[in-house]
Amino acid sequence: MKLMDVVISTGVVHPGTKIGEAFRECVTHNVGGLPYCNANGKIIGRFSLRNTYKQLCIPHDMSRLAHLLGDKVSCESAPEVLNSDILNLTVDPYIIENVATISPASPVIKALSIMEKFNSTYIFLLDGEQYVGVITRMAISKLLLKYHEF
Repeated sequence: MKLMDVVISTGVVHPGTKIGEAFRECVTHNVGGLPYCNANGKIIGRFSLRNTYKQLCIPHDMSRLAHLLGDKVSCESAPEVLNSDILNLTVDPYIIENVATISPASPVIKALSIMEKFNSTYIFLLDGEQYVGVITRMAISKLLLKYHEF
């Protein structure tokens, strides 16, 4: 199995990209994040669905106490996740600077190891400095099942 067998081609986000546009690209391609590129096209960070929800939709201590929550949350200060206002914000304040990348020649086990190191479900595939796409744990698993007809 080669990384090029599981790469998912996606777009990238740039300064000023709306969160709604980034969400649509992630949902369309079933990936958890996208590269964040500067004006020269260089990857300088990553947009993460998880981080965006964490920053915008989950009050600071709520995830720490999530196991105590019931099925109804009546806190007036809790943000509404379905509020479309967040879709019009730009991605810029929610970009994560550390970026996990790998080359097409790398083995799959290295991709999985780097994802684990970065506590991520995806990694960006770069051919030199050229962005190729996203590698996800899900895509690797799907191809493994296909090859071995489990």
